Amino acid sequence: MSTLDWSLASLILLLGGIIKGGIGFGLPAFSIPFLSLLLGPRDAVVMLSLSACLTNIDNVRRDFSEWRSISRVLPYFAVGIVCVPLGALFLQRGNPELVRLIIGLAVYGYLAVRRFLPDMGEIGATARRGIGVACGLLAGFLSGMANLPGPVSIVYYSMFKFPKNTFIFLVNAFNTLTIGFAIGSYYMGGAYTRPAIIRAMLALVPVYMGFWVGVRIREKIPQEHFFRLVNWGLFGVATTLIVRSVWRFF
Repeated sequence: MSTLDWSLASLILLLGGIIKGGIGFGLPAFSIPFLSLLLGPRDAVVMLSLSACLTNIDNVRRDFSEWRSISRVLPYFAVGIVCVPLGALFLQRGNPELVRLIIGLAVYGYLAVRRFLPDMGEIGATARRGIGVACGLLAGFLSGMANLPGPVSIVYYSMFKFPKNTFIFLVNAFNTLTIGFAIGSYYMGGAYTRPAIIRAMLALVPVYMGFWVGVRIREKIPQEHFFRLVNWGLFGVATTLIVRSVWRFF
């Protein structure tokens, strides 16, 4: 990468870190499309993998008192972890742009009908498990393919009406586990060459500068405003996925 490429990448990573610190997700969704223009999709995913993992762990640490809430979403966690290698394999051999387009359109659909969706507390245990398994499969696949389980997690957890801190903890706890398995899959696939490791290490600096700023902003946001930002963030993620996919197709 040239000096100009690194300057642009640092700005992208700084802004991605602010988003991640501010609303608890969005670092890969914001950063990878832009980094892919400089590196290519696979190298961009690998470059961001370490930053994504460590910021997830940091968010989990901040809200670890919410750990008991995991029992309500165990099917989602279990299936999601198992499906990560499938996404990593698809990253190497398939066409991720088609999947991104479908996910972006699905998120648009969720945002359009979310007011009409039932609360998870109002449906039976079998239905809750079924929804958790289906969403976990998709989230694990997306994590392996592009470090991108966030859109599915947000849609799924939003149906539980969790408080802000519980919501952030669960999003990042799931992301921590799946990105950990994804990193292992990338390593086994030979993605962590010496240049790739150096890029991943250097990316930590601008990401954590932005993350620190974002967390300070998040602490001052009331819960109602926080979830409004989450929905806008989800809309932005979906738009990014769709625009990127259409760009690649044409």
